[in-house]
Amino acid sequence: MNSRVRRAREITRRLWRLRPHLRGGRYLLGAVVGTSLTAGLLEGVGVSLLVPLLSLLLGGEGATPMRPISWLHQALPGHTATVYVLVFCGLVLGAIGAKNLVLYTSQLLAARLRRRIATNLRLSLFQRLQQADLHLFERHPAGELANIFFTEIARTISFVEFVLLFGQRASIGVFYFGMLLFISWPLTLITLALAIGSGGLMRSLYRRLAGTGREVVQRNRTLASLVLEAFAGIRVVRATHSEQRQVQRFGVANFAQAEAEERIARTSALLAPLTETVAVAGGMIIVGCAYAVFVRPGLMLSSYLFGFGFVLLRLLPLINQLYGLQGQIISLAGGVLEVEKWLETPQYPMRPFGHARFAEVRESLQFCGLTYIYPNGTRALAGVSFTVPAGKTVALVGRSGSGKSTLAAVLLRFRSPTTGQVLVDGRDYWEFSAETWHKAISVVEQEAFLFHDTLAQNIGYGFPEVSPEAIQRAVALACLEDVVASLPGGLDTVVGERGILLSGGQRQRLAIARAVVRDPRILILDEATSALDSLAERQVQNALERAMHGRTVLVIAHRLSTLRHADQLVVLEQGQVSQQGSWEELSQGDGLFRRFLEASSGKNVLSEPVAGPPP
Repeated sequence: MNSRVRRAREITRRLWRLRPHLRGGRYLLGAVVGTSLTAGLLEGVGVSLLVPLLSLLLGGEGATPMRPISWLHQALPGHTATVYVLVFCGLVLGAIGAKNLVLYTSQLLAARLRRRIATNLRLSLFQRLQQADLHLFERHPAGELANIFFTEIARTISFVEFVLLFGQRASIGVFYFGMLLFISWPLTLITLALAIGSGGLMRSLYRRLAGTGREVVQRNRTLASLVLEAFAGIRVVRATHSEQRQVQRFGVANFAQAEAEERIARTSALLAPLTETVAVAGGMIIVGCAYAVFVRPGLMLSSYLFGFGFVLLRLLPLINQLYGLQGQIISLAGGVLEVEKWLETPQYPMRPFGHARFAEVRESLQFCGLTYIYPNGTRALAGVSFTVPAGKTVALVGRSGSGKSTLAAVLLRFRSPTTGQVLVDGRDYWEFSAETWHKAISVVEQEAFLFHDTLAQNIGYGFPEVSPEAIQRAVALACLEDVVASLPGGLDTVVGERGILLSGGQRQRLAIARAVVRDPRILILDEATSALDSLAERQVQNALERAMHGRTVLVIAHRLSTLRHADQLVVLEQGQVSQQGSWEELSQGDGLFRRFLEASSGKNVLSEPVAGPPP
């Protein structure tokens, strides 16, 4: 009994936590519950009217002092048993007809409620994840997120549906139980004792369903991640002739998921026949004992026992259905927990953005003692301090893992520094609103991400008010005219998922066009020319030099040749500033930057350790 109470509390708690995501569906939920209960009540009334009807058919109008028959005698005195039988038939037909009409309405409302809950849950989850910290997407594969949206939300909707159905059927069961008490409370108590005992037999099955339900969540997550990963990396799969390996991996995960689903199906299928067998056996025991103990000695009329048996036979399949619904609810609870977990994802940033409008850098952009530590404990930045004067270009130099890209992510406010500040003209950059800050800052990253849309839409992404003339200027600035001219639809050509129809250099130039089309005041170039060939690099480098004029620019590059025109270089080593100065100052000095220059004719030392001082 305690376990059932705990289970009921847990189900109620989960439903209550889904309540904020109904968004206008609360009245609809009330209507569904109300019509469901009304349908259950009408069914109970219809069945209850069958008991006096059976009594009349078996024993005539005076055979039993049943209260409904007495009321009918008072309402329609002086009529024959045939009239009373016909009246009861009409009442039963009216009650069942009204029940079906209300039940149809309830099902229509329930279908609308399911659609609304599904829509609201997906919207709430999408909004939540759009505002989540980047670490979440770095720790969890895309397949796991897709599984939440398309599998676990569907399981959550089924959970709500089964709970509503359980409530409706339980309300009918309560009415039937009241009828049994009205006919004979001793027999009803015996029935209740047998029902509690049979429930104990089901406990182990419920535990198995709960465990298997959690396993299904994990198997669905693994399968979805494997599918998305295999198709996202199809080029690598083909290039390494690993198609069969991927098929084998999918086969193993697919079989494991199917096995978990089958175990749930086997356990759920066992609930119904086992419950029905136990219930019917108990019912027959009750009827047999009642006949021997109550009817034969004359303590109960046979019509009462017949009516009790009839209601009991209506109640037994209902109990069987309730046990089956309970099993379904328990098996689907894992999906609800998974959706709840993602709906509670912490929002980024923990500190709110300000409301001040940002227009441009008038004096300087200052990095003051920045430290950043990843959640796994890795220190990416340690007390980084330097200044970028307004309208100047500062280049970050360092080996891979020295903290350059992390510093750019902090400036973009993708990551919040553990300690330290970024000041714009002496003001903390968190004071500026997210909208104005990101409108005035653009970035070109090492890997250009393109959407499955046209060239024009990709260039103007996030800038809905962009004009066709501005797009044309950005295309010219990024040296994309030849690409646009070669495509059959020009700027209206769809580039495919992740820009698959373009080459790496073309994707990079398109990303540069997207960065400059909004005329940003701060420009971040994170290996902006790394994917270009020598000719395209020279073309784009010249274009970028024109684009950087009058802007505050932060350049990240491994190629030392791309840094010559920077006003200042900042050399990073293990998350700390090792050197600062112009190209001439650092190249003539005796520090890390000169060692980079001396080794640049050999291997790429910016991604290799530098051992010891130069000879």
